Amino acid sequence: MLSHQIFGFKCKDILKFISYLLLPIILGVFALVITLQQQQLLKQQHEEDREISALQREQDKFFNDQKYQNELLDTYINDMITLLKESNGSLTSNEITATIARIKTLDIFRQLDAQRNARIIRVLHDAKQLTETQEHSALDLSTAKLCDIDFRHMAINEKQLHELFLMGVFLSNASYKHGYEN
Repeated sequence: MLSHQIFGFKCKDILKFISYLLLPIILGVFALVITLQQQQLLKQQHEEDREISALQREQDKFFNDQKYQNELLDTYINDMITLLKESNGSLTSNEITATIARIKTLDIFRQLDAQRNARIIRVLHDAKQLTETQEHSALDLSTAKLCDIDFRHMAINEKQLHELFLMGVFLSNASYKHGYEN
């Protein structure tokens, strides 16, 4: 009988005691594993939420920048329309008007992207402010820095920018030759 006792306890009692502990230990380990998995999932979800939030902020910033640039362009065009009306269709006939138009145009070029700057060139050209003739001088845009402007896509109904006067304008990485000849 001595061989069936360990530390004064019967083997049967020890096995019974272990069997009573086994279920709570298994449940405890299971709960611990589940808790660790949930924490890992929460951490992963938190990281994904941060990435989504950063992407959303980036998109919001992009759309706000686009909206701001569109508003700047609209304001500039409206200002030029007003100046054209006040100066009988010529921004260069009056020195003060020419100076205001030059300052506003050079300033807006610095604030807008290449696509919008191309639209400004198109608007000024269509309003005949960038054409040099004997009776009319072109708006002075010298010292303007225009980068990445693609003049090839500025033709509307294949109407080209004939007699475009950009004396003294710094063009960098500009495309202006159209794929077809007129």
